[in-house]
Amino acid sequence: MRDRYDVIIVGGGMLGLATAYHLARRGVLTLVLGAGELGGGSSGACTGRAQVAEGHLDPLNLRLIREGLARLETLEEELGAAFEWRRIGFLALIDSQHLWDEWTARAAQLTAAGIPTEMLDQAGLRKVEPYLNADRFLGAAYALEGLLNPFRFCAAYAGAARRHGAQLRPRTPVTGMRLAGRRVIAVESGTERFEADQVAVMCGAWTAPVARMAGVELPIHHTHAEAFVTEPVALPLNNTVELASFYETIHGKERAVSVGFSRDAHGALVVTEAVTKTNEFHRRTSAWGLAGMAADLLRLYPALCGVRVVRGWAIPTPFSPDDEPLVGWAPGCDNLFVAAAFMETITAVPLMCDWMAGMILGEAPPADLTLFAPGRFAGNV
Repeated sequence: MRDRYDVIIVGGGMLGLATAYHLARRGVLTLVLGAGELGGGSSGACTGRAQVAEGHLDPLNLRLIREGLARLETLEEELGAAFEWRRIGFLALIDSQHLWDEWTARAAQLTAAGIPTEMLDQAGLRKVEPYLNADRFLGAAYALEGLLNPFRFCAAYAGAARRHGAQLRPRTPVTGMRLAGRRVIAVESGTERFEADQVAVMCGAWTAPVARMAGVELPIHHTHAEAFVTEPVALPLNNTVELASFYETIHGKERAVSVGFSRDAHGALVVTEAVTKTNEFHRRTSAWGLAGMAADLLRLYPALCGVRVVRGWAIPTPFSPDDEPLVGWAPGCDNLFVAAAFMETITAVPLMCDWMAGMILGEAPPADLTLFAPGRFAGNV
């Protein structure tokens, strides 16, 4: 271990590890500080979906989807490690006319942008998901997205970053930062002190409180999201399935359930999610959340009755006021870079983390990232 680096990254999840890999490949002395195990926060708590159809439809986000997916196709070879990558169908189940109209327009925009998306009527939905109780649905939107194992994904980036010389320190929570004028000159963890030319904060919902140590206020909020995983199931469930009414269901609610699931490479179902509004950071699960998700899943797939739940978990999930990520230099601090609150994190990681490594080194990104600039909320935090 050293006590001085070119770049310190606070956050040992997908964003932090992938950015460390791209920095280390460039010969940059990089240190990653993670509060828990590497990939043990919201990165490990996600379903592993490389989403394509649910985010914003502006040119920048569409580019991240297209080019991010293309990189994911060859990333296992690049990193020298398998993370169970595969392409899989996505179904947004539609139960109202206004959602049908919205998704019809969305499907046309996505398809025109090179992300093929089609509308299935009820008969078409029954054909692709024969075990689904489709009575209440008009049909579904269908697109081809991706799925991977998030723990293996993080481990692949961690291993590649280490091979290129990055230092990774799990179980090293940041407890303070030392400032000199408008610059962070050191990051502290207990009695340890690490110095760097640049500091990047990429720790999900914890990005705002960590940035506050440098005197920077960021409008990153969070919801408390719960999920569970089942034992392997024999049913041929071949698509990621989600209710198209997800955002309508949770918006403005103190607590709500909008169920969806993905089937992992070993046949287990990863089921999400029960959402609670809270300012507290915790990982506790609730009886109502688990029961609500299980009940909603059984209404969709009665044949799953009797399938056992293996474990449940919960995590704070970050978001910004406009649901766009914050990416770039923090306002008021000359050497503090922040990245958090991505909607389609896995899809964006292979491309965006390469760009962010360059930005930290003073390079201009290949696209205009003004839409993501942290300073866009200045005076309105």
